[in-house]
Amino acid sequence: MYALKRNKNASAVSDLFLACVPHFDGTIVSYVPGQEVVGEGDPTDNFFLVMDGLFRAEKVTADGRRQVFAFHMAGELCGLEPDGAHKLTIEAQDQASMAILPRSLCRLQMNDHPEISAALFDGATRAWTLAIDHTMMIGCGSAEERLAWFLTTLSARSVSGSAGFVALPMQRQDIADYLGLTIETVSRTFTRLKCLGLINLSHIRRVHILRPDALARLAAADRDAAPIDLDESRDELEPVA
Repeated sequence: MYALKRNKNASAVSDLFLACVPHFDGTIVSYVPGQEVVGEGDPTDNFFLVMDGLFRAEKVTADGRRQVFAFHMAGELCGLEPDGAHKLTIEAQDQASMAILPRSLCRLQMNDHPEISAALFDGATRAWTLAIDHTMMIGCGSAEERLAWFLTTLSARSVSGSAGFVALPMQRQDIADYLGLTIETVSRTFTRLKCLGLINLSHIRRVHILRPDALARLAAADRDAAPIDLDESRDELEPVA
């Protein structure tokens, strides 16, 4: 049986599919970085369950502008659009694997396993809640607030690892297109958070969150809150490894 690397907040949906879908292992497909799982306009024949790695959901305008709508992590469902065609393109962000779950088979399993219906609903509402926060940040947040929210949310959803460290398998341009910023602004904002002592950029693909409470306060976008103590932050700043 495939060993799923589940994130901290993944619902029981992954366990249900493992137990209830016949020949589940045969539905798992591996993808290389940048490989498309499903494209915008493709028929919605399947649900998708991330088994390993990271996937990106995006939409590109006719003139080439891109908006990244979501990063899907291990244990999460995606491709849940209710209409007959997918609204977004889903691509592998890194070396990753996805379970391809035919919707017709899932509906049949719901008759014998009504908990699958509940699990699918749970997956959809989690995605919807994250989308609300994402939209709020893009509409109202400063660059610092957006990046703080992104890192805080990513940390909460990530597979357990070294305390305080968050892996960033996505490119800076992917982060920029997710947060509605330019890549130059993303780079400057990483440096700004580092200078505040909130994070340490130990590696281009990894961030060490030094002050999670302060970062979460910045992510909350409460501008009436007490400002971050810059002098204290500098005292806590760690050297880059």
